[in-house]
Amino acid sequence: MTQQNPVFDVSEFELRNYTNPYLSPEQATEVAETEGRVNDQLDFLAQMLGWNGPNYWANLPSTVDQKRQLLGGTFGVYNSFIIPKIYEIRNWDNKIVIDQLEFLRPGRQTQVARILLGENEYQLESVEVEGDKYAVSIGELSQEFFDLVAANEPLRVDIPTYRTAPFRRAEVGVSGDASFVCGNTDSDLVLYPAYDTQKQFPIKFPILFAGSVYYFNQPIYLSLSSTLTSDVAPEYDADLALWYFQIPEGLVDTAGMSAYLAWANSNAEQSDNYSLEVLIQPWVDPSDWGSINTLDNFRGVWGNKGGDLPFNFVFDALSIHGFSERDSVYLPNVTTSLDFNEIVNYIYYQKTTISPLAPAGAQKGDLWWNDTTGVLAVWLPDGSNCGSWVEIDYREQPSLYQPKLSYFDVAEFRANSGSLPVGTVVRIDDVRGLSVSDNVLGLQGTLTTRGWLVLHRDSDSPYWTRDEFGYGNVSNFEQDAQLLPYKVPIKLYDATGLTPKGLTYQVNNLSITITGDYEVVLIKYYTNTTWEIYPDSIIKYIAYSALSGSPVQGQMWWDYDNPAASRRSAAIYYQSAWVGVNIWKPTVAPTPVMNLSTVLFFCDGVLIQDGVTHITDDYLFTLTSDSITGKYSILYQPRTFVGKAQLPIVTISDSLTTTYRADITDLVFSGITYYMSPNVYNAETPLRLWKGQALQVAETVDHLEEDNYINPLVADFNSGPGPENWEKYFVRLPLEYGRNEEVWQKVSLVCQNFGYWGSSIEPEQMRCPPEDDTPVIFEELFLYGDPAPDYTYVYTEPYLYSNVAYVGTTEQGLYQNSGVYPATDVQFDEFSEAELIEYDPLHDRQADVTSPVNEGYGDWLGTYVNVNPCLPLSGYYTTDLLSEAIEPVAAPVWDASIYKFAPTCENARESYAVDANHYKVGYSYFVADASAAEDAFFDISKEAAWRYPVSQPKTLYLTPR
Repeated sequence: MTQQNPVFDVSEFELRNYTNPYLSPEQATEVAETEGRVNDQLDFLAQMLGWNGPNYWANLPSTVDQKRQLLGGTFGVYNSFIIPKIYEIRNWDNKIVIDQLEFLRPGRQTQVARILLGENEYQLESVEVEGDKYAVSIGELSQEFFDLVAANEPLRVDIPTYRTAPFRRAEVGVSGDASFVCGNTDSDLVLYPAYDTQKQFPIKFPILFAGSVYYFNQPIYLSLSSTLTSDVAPEYDADLALWYFQIPEGLVDTAGMSAYLAWANSNAEQSDNYSLEVLIQPWVDPSDWGSINTLDNFRGVWGNKGGDLPFNFVFDALSIHGFSERDSVYLPNVTTSLDFNEIVNYIYYQKTTISPLAPAGAQKGDLWWNDTTGVLAVWLPDGSNCGSWVEIDYREQPSLYQPKLSYFDVAEFRANSGSLPVGTVVRIDDVRGLSVSDNVLGLQGTLTTRGWLVLHRDSDSPYWTRDEFGYGNVSNFEQDAQLLPYKVPIKLYDATGLTPKGLTYQVNNLSITITGDYEVVLIKYYTNTTWEIYPDSIIKYIAYSALSGSPVQGQMWWDYDNPAASRRSAAIYYQSAWVGVNIWKPTVAPTPVMNLSTVLFFCDGVLIQDGVTHITDDYLFTLTSDSITGKYSILYQPRTFVGKAQLPIVTISDSLTTTYRADITDLVFSGITYYMSPNVYNAETPLRLWKGQALQVAETVDHLEEDNYINPLVADFNSGPGPENWEKYFVRLPLEYGRNEEVWQKVSLVCQNFGYWGSSIEPEQMRCPPEDDTPVIFEELFLYGDPAPDYTYVYTEPYLYSNVAYVGTTEQGLYQNSGVYPATDVQFDEFSEAELIEYDPLHDRQADVTSPVNEGYGDWLGTYVNVNPCLPLSGYYTTDLLSEAIEPVAAPVWDASIYKFAPTCENARESYAVDANHYKVGYSYFVADASAAEDAFFDISKEAAWRYPVSQPKTLYLTPR
């Protein structure tokens, strides 16, 4: 068979009446059948509308199928809107005179939902009899109303009871019927859709409708109780080779009821022990065909009568169904086990690194104990986000604010601070009496209780900037709380008694009452009484607990028997003994006991109690702990679609002040699997494929090259993807519709037939990487000393770069005037032998063109690295690698050579805007944010088709931003 590659040339797209020579006879037959069916639709519709001519619209409707095809797209032909004949419109009393209609009798309650003229919507206000006519009032009539009527815009009356199916399905009919393949797991009956003979898509939502008929490939009966007695027995259809039963229509009330499906033995009476609990509901149309948005899109051909033929009737929408993710996504209960030893160090210092050498990869606040020197150190970052190991005496750290002067009280501050240089940091040890007149920014009154303040002046102005307040206890803080400025740290030396809600304050993120004399920081936000609590130090607490398997090397202990937290002894377990790591003496010998309650759990900010289920409308969250195993067990039970799709945020904190927190949502929900489950609601979003504008028929290549069409097309929306992508066809199909099977082929052929040319909708937006995103040359970075921001791609390759660095100093020595001269006396003129060449090292990189494809072919011969901004560069790749000044990183896709990925920006940057997806419509589906599209260019399995996370803009090429 000859293979034809897609050619993106306008002259080679399929046009009307053009037969593709590469189609097999069977494929050509299918195309012909599709063209015939669509032509029948067009002919039938045109006859109904009275269009005629010598070459078109010759045949009349002859089958029910033709009428059904028309109904699927021509809402309006079958009286879904009533269009009354207007005899008179009176501007003096805003009345419209029409025929006497059955549904508008005066004195009776009407079923009119709305009245429309163009895009304007009106409500029926009154109906009066005037002779043999009705005078109808719909409110004040504007000039626009008269203009639309003068332009022959029809007045449409929307009456739900007059709508035909599928726009109104008051009775269940066949809409609730379904067929199933039966299977079992242990003693449970499992249902699969009838098409799923491989049993790949189990039904997780067994909901049945009263009045519907259900078919099974096994003898299944209905029981109304858990005893599995047969209440509705199955019958066997020999023609279909299936068992079936009909649920009585009056079986349930509006609330529905639970029942059981049971797998019978050959006598169809006794259960075979395979059963499934189901929910039986009264019929409620689950589709959105009756929604206002859908009805407005199916305005029908009446609005176009006498004009261009609309496009919204060309697809047999009733034979293809969409897929409702909201009703079909299935997330089983999530059970997670977390080990105390693995999570406790997120919020405590329960185990510390022991090593004679500083550990690599340190993060802010990490501890390290040097077993050679006995020094305890913390990793302390500086202003440039680089850090160093700083020796500490647990639990102290260097202060952020180091005042140069201290004043005993406010009076001394007032007397001596006026002549201080700008930027001088001072401290007032007693702030009583400090008022607004002292020019302290943000202060709201005169302070009355003892506290201290660190402040400075930023400029020559008389105003002082506050750096930090401090109070000895909660009582003093509470008295001044409403006078203190916003967004300024307030340190409490003793937070004993601090509660979530006090007399003059409310701490939004505090869930407990603090019972120890721990230091905390409070900051005022939003209102004058709302605060948030923060840790006083990057140095975390040590938990009042042992580790599982205690004692272990590096385990920490804090002397909780000493009530004064600032003077507690701290120790680390080393070899076989506890070694002190601060100056304080222990009051008791270290004998820690495991205490899992030292870790507090929060779900969406709510404190979780051990063994008590947290209940919301969307989910259930249960936490249990086991001190024997040292593990926490979490059970998450989603109840709604929101509970499945929007998982809660799970955090943990210390139990002393709740200020040290960590987000463990990823740990709790890692590895969860979503399933898409078929169900009887599968037709909730029937596929609707239409265009609001008239179809522009192109007969010649010249016409195509005009590139002037109005053909937006997406499913379920009247507006298309936009002027740039008007030609793209996007058909949304259910997950269970097989690839290259009947429905897929039908969709593809219909779209091809009406598209003349087309492609799948762009699954990702492509763009050319910005020029400033090109990688930095390592040698150039070192040579010129340019700063390299963290996470910037830096490239190095042997013999790639050569340049000169100009140094602004004069060299002294014997050879300062030396030079090199040619050995011949040939005279050179000024320009003829000279040649200026621009050298672009990135352009001259070498690619591997000898390795096999997918095994290195096309890769650059150089290396990409990430520069550590906290370490100096030596300029030597190997040296900097060993010193960790640089770190190798994977090559970015956006900088790949043309040998690895086909170029898309090779000519001009504007060329990148050209769509690379001009290909015949393929198959697309969306399941739990997993997207796929059948396309010649886009393939989710390819490296070049990289996706940003769902929360960020999508792009085909990965860029460093």
